[in-house]
Amino acid sequence: MKSLRLSRWAPILLLMFSQDASRAQSTVEPIKAKQRSLSYEIQPDGAKILKSEQTGAFYRTSSGITMNTVGFLSTFSDEQGNAYEINHNKRTAKLVVAHQEPFHEWIKKNLRPESILGYEIVNGLNCAVQTTLLNGKPAGKSYLHLPYALWVKTEHTDPDGSHLTVRELYDIEVAEPDPALLRIPEGYSIDNQPEQ
Repeated sequence: MKSLRLSRWAPILLLMFSQDASRAQSTVEPIKAKQRSLSYEIQPDGAKILKSEQTGAFYRTSSGITMNTVGFLSTFSDEQGNAYEINHNKRTAKLVVAHQEPFHEWIKKNLRPESILGYEIVNGLNCAVQTTLLNGKPAGKSYLHLPYALWVKTEHTDPDGSHLTVRELYDIEVAEPDPALLRIPEGYSIDNQPEQ
């Protein structure tokens, strides 16, 4: 992905403008949200039994940096599009993808209107509903708030239909998160060799 390179004066000039003016130039809406991941066992009669629940947070800056945490794992994407998997139990960060295109840019280029099944309000946001695929086969639904380019909810079932996993964002705020929350914690070992 090609990135915009600013002169060394650009950060200084940007600081001269108000927060509202700089947000008007943002490439994506900044987001602060809580998140949960729920795992259900589906009974033969269709009833769902909650087997596990993990909580976390999702943060995205107006420049597209993200930190996505559930339980003891996080995914961090930096300004260069490098995505790291962070294991907080082991205090490690592993580069998994180098220089990936930010999701908000990818979705603008690749979302096909014919893939939208309809719209549904999810946690206060009007979301486009799409079918999720697992190995090329329908496995659930995803709910995308188009103005924010934000996956608000995903749900998918195992191929045999015995388990359902739901991941959703809630208490969603359009606000710039604290920069201290969007970095690999100090003291973690970092492996910068991308997976092959």
